[in-house]
This record gives sequence, structure tokens and C-alpha cells, in this order.
Amino acid sequence: MADVGFHGAELADKSALTDARGTLLRFETPAKHAFSELPGQISPLRAAASDGGEEADGGWRFNPPFALAWVGFLAFAYARTVGEAPGASQEVLNQFLMDPIHPGVNEIFAVVFNLLGLAPVVLASLIMPSARGQKLPATPFLALSAAAGYTAVGPYMAFRQPAVDVAVKSDLGWFTANVLENKAFNWLVAGSAFSTLFVTGFAQAVLTDPGQAVHGYIDLLSDTAIASASSLDLVILSVTAASLVPEDLERRGMQDTGKANVIAASTLLLPVVGGAIYCALRPSLPEE
Repeated sequence: MADVGFHGAELADKSALTDARGTLLRFETPAKHAFSELPGQISPLRAAASDGGEEADGGWRFNPPFALAWVGFLAFAYARTVGEAPGASQEVLNQFLMDPIHPGVNEIFAVVFNLLGLAPVVLASLIMPSARGQKLPATPFLALSAAAGYTAVGPYMAFRQPAVDVAVKSDLGWFTANVLENKAFNWLVAGSAFSTLFVTGFAQAVLTDPGQAVHGYIDLLSDTAIASASSLDLVILSVTAASLVPEDLERRGMQDTGKANVIAASTLLLPVVGGAIYCALRPSLPEE
């Protein structure tokens, strides 16, 4: 009888232990799920480290290359400004204000300065189709970039999420769908950018006396902050636009990464002009 009682107690203890384990598992399972990624989601830490285009729910993606370019550009522009002769940049700027096309300065810088005015339009054509769902609104940064260049758009790019999902025009805002995605507008921008190579005297200067044109440009770079900072600004904006081309092509259905990268690199052959021509030739987004 004592034996039976002992085994009965042992069975009761095992049953209690099993119930306790079951209860523990019932409480443990939700906890595991709470700290694990649900299907189709990605944690903010993985989103920051990933090179993919997935967007983190409630998380921010930080893009160090764009942030470093922004900080470096500001530092360079400040150093050049405090180091130049008083009024040197203002004198050049006044000449552009009086006649933007023929300011009477070096022809290479004349085309650089004019292309800077069109660079935000090209950037807007590449950024706005994926602007919905971003952590920061793109419009204010792009609008300010018309006057401030990468100084304005840099912070937006530093926190922008890649977005490669196929978009349709019906999901876009009115301006993006009817202006930035309009081929007639794209070709107008491309034609305007290409014409600056000629109307500013750049083409004639580099064809007739390239040595003098380059020498004059180097002198202007060393003497004025506006020339050196604007030239660097154009380079950064052009590289930024080129970096968005593969993503833009994937969003429009191109799966050939190698081809997309070649197209992106080709836009750098003629800064701004190449990006504008790409926007005019790229596949259109589906209507629905």
C-alpha cells in the first residue's frame, strides 16, 4: 500500500510538472513572437543594415554615404567661403543675376551654374515616384534644392528608404503623374539642359581653345567660393541622381541589374543632361 501511495505521489508530481511546463510554454510562445519578425516585416535594425528596399514599420533607415556627402560639402563650402577675398563670390553672382546665360565669366563655370538650376528637376523626376511612404516629405527638400542644391536635399537622401515596388500613375500625386512622368515635359527639360552647352558658349570655348577655357576655370575655382562650391554641388547632385537610376528602372520592371548600372553610369558622362535624357527615355509607369 505504501508502494502504491509512493507511485501515486510520483505520478501526481510528474503531472503537475507537465502542467507547469505547458503553462510556461503557453506564456513563452507569445513572448518569442513579440520579439521575432512577423512574415513580411523587417526590424528597424535590419532595415538600417540591409541593402534591400524593404521599409521598416516605424523605423528609420540611415544612409551614411549621402549624409557624409552632405557634411563634407557644407564643410568644404564653409572653408572656401572664409578663405576667399571679400566680395569675390558676390561679384560673380551679380554677373549671373544680370545675365544668367552670358554672365561674362568663364564658359565652363557658366554651364555648371546653369545646369545647377535644372538638376533639382531631374532629381524630382527620380525621387517623387517613390516619395509616398517615406519618413520625410520630399517636396520641401526638392523645392529648396532649386536654390540651395545638395545643402537642401542632402538630409532627405540621408533618411530616404529605397522603394522598388512597381508603381502605377494612379497612386502618384497630380504633379508627379502629369508633369514629372510626362514625356513632353521630360524632353523639354532634356532639351533645355542640352542647349545650355551651346547658348552659354561652353561648346565653342572648349572646341576652339580648350586650354584657355580650362585654365580660366581653374583660376575661377581657386579665386572664388561660388565656383568651387557650385562645381562640387553639381558633381554630388549628378552622382545622387545616377544612384537612383537602377532603383527607378527596377520599379519600372527592369530586372537586369547589370544593364541598369550601365545606364546609371552613362548618365554621368554629361551631368544633368544625361539624367534628363534618361528620364525622357525611361519606360513609362503603368496607368493602373
